[in-house]
Amino acid sequence: SGKGWSWIIDISAVFLIIVSLSGLILLLFIKKKRIAGLITAVIGLIICYLIYVIFVP
Repeated sequence: SGKGWSWIIDISAVFLIIVSLSGLILLLFIKKKRIAGLITAVIGLIICYLIYVIFVP
């Protein structure tokens, strides 16, 4: 991919990080869903890590 696509990919990554962090912050303010949401986030993080470890040489 060229320089243009490189910029688009980088901007998209930053945007997705901002959206993810804002969702996590909003989740922390909802008392009823806080524990379940954090458990789900940790499980998702572990699954992503395991996929990375298994499939990336």
